[in-house]
Amino acid sequence: MFNASPITEPVREFERIIAVRPAGRWWVAHTRSRHEKVLAEHLDRLGIACYLPLCRRVTRSRRTRRISRSEVPVFPGYLFFVGDDEQRHRAMSTNHIAQTIAVSDQTTLIHQLLQVDRALRSGEPITRSARLAAGDAVRVIAGPLHGLEGVVVRWRSRVRVVLNVETLGQSVSIEVDADTVERV
Repeated sequence: MFNASPITEPVREFERIIAVRPAGRWWVAHTRSRHEKVLAEHLDRLGIACYLPLCRRVTRSRRTRRISRSEVPVFPGYLFFVGDDEQRHRAMSTNHIAQTIAVSDQTTLIHQLLQVDRALRSGEPITRSARLAAGDAVRVIAGPLHGLEGVVVRWRSRVRVVLNVETLGQSVSIEVDADTVERV
């Protein structure tokens, strides 16, 4: 489980990128292993708008009992960026990208990433999940996550809402009170 925390750097805050409306189309960069943050820095230096959702992970060493805190990608191996073909080529030339994935439905990706970003900024703990095909589609109708839509998985007395990012075939999930969701 990850503990979400507000991240204020522009490279990580999706709503700021959307507000600027950069030219080009959204791409998904499938990065080389553990190159997500380095790629985000390179793209920032190149002036290419990108989004790398991060969450805080807290671990404890078994031997020394030392607590370690780090920010890790929500979707390991992936980063989202906006650009035209020339910017995509410049991004590929950083040597941190294994391949790019074309996004056929730009509107859906933007909507899904807005939901992930909002869940991260809520400060509620999130977990990464495998994409779910079965379950009830719901919308959160109350509280700080009002308006989020996802797939429900029951978890004790609370409801776990899974937010899919279809382009990646991955999801994040967050717990909400059962009385704050309605079937879509």
